[in-house]
Amino acid sequence: MRSCTPAVGILIAAAAAVAVLRAQAPDVEAVLDKARDYVAAYEHDFVGVVAEESYRQDVKGGTMTDARGFPIETRGQRRDLRSDVLLVRAPAGDRWQQFRDVFEVDGTPVRDRAERLAKLFLQPSASAQQQVDTITTESARYNIGGINRTVNLPTLALAALEPENRAWFTFTGSRKKDSPAGPTWELEYREERMGTLIRTAGDQAMPSRGRFLVEGATGRVLSSELVAESPLLRARIEVAYAQESAVGLLVPREMREKYVTKSGLTIEGRATYSNYRRYKVTVEEKVK
Repeated sequence: MRSCTPAVGILIAAAAAVAVLRAQAPDVEAVLDKARDYVAAYEHDFVGVVAEESYRQDVKGGTMTDARGFPIETRGQRRDLRSDVLLVRAPAGDRWQQFRDVFEVDGTPVRDRAERLAKLFLQPSASAQQQVDTITTESARYNIGGINRTVNLPTLALAALEPENRAWFTFTGSRKKDSPAGPTWELEYREERMGTLIRTAGDQAMPSRGRFLVEGATGRVLSSELVAESPLLRARIEVAYAQESAVGLLVPREMREKYVTKSGLTIEGRATYSNYRRYKVTVEEKVK
């Protein structure tokens, strides 16, 4: 009898755990449905909102090779960017895309800003996909570190909750502490497809995973974490949201990121967001 007691205890504990998971499953699906609806509405409401981004990037570690093929250590780098960030509709018209308009690099104004913006939006490419790629590349134009980083945008993780992408992710969830708005939930997600949302410059898949902290009653996303990995690179991006009275929405307040390559190169960034406002387009016409 004594020898059976531990096994019985384990079986009872396992059965209890399964019962809890089954009881929570409908609640997780309900929270996911609310988060999905929230993100769909949020992307429409967030269009027309622009924020000022203060963004510091640091690069350290890693090795390169000289002309003779011998390894040499890379020197550390630091860059401070000031930009306006806004959500724009992709030229194909079926999704939204965040755009970083850099206007200052290490305290020096960007000289060709007006010309770049005119070419980007007033003289678009004939190909919609090429225009999407151009906007993405332009947003990453002043990144440092030798890695083609186009994922360092604060709302990127929300794509996992978009209705058209949800089928490609698996979700699990658990109820966390209560907030003034009711209980919050932690939703963990993992991408389960070959054509991944994030890919390397060499078109190599980088499956993403992470978590959201979500208000159970409203589906509002309070924070996000996104991790994407390949054999040569690991990327992690965390974003905290806060209420902004100027636009009446939860908005990104801080983004932290870290990239580590197989060679030991580490890139870290911290961006903060302020001066949220809704932008307007004004057209003047003079009649002779």
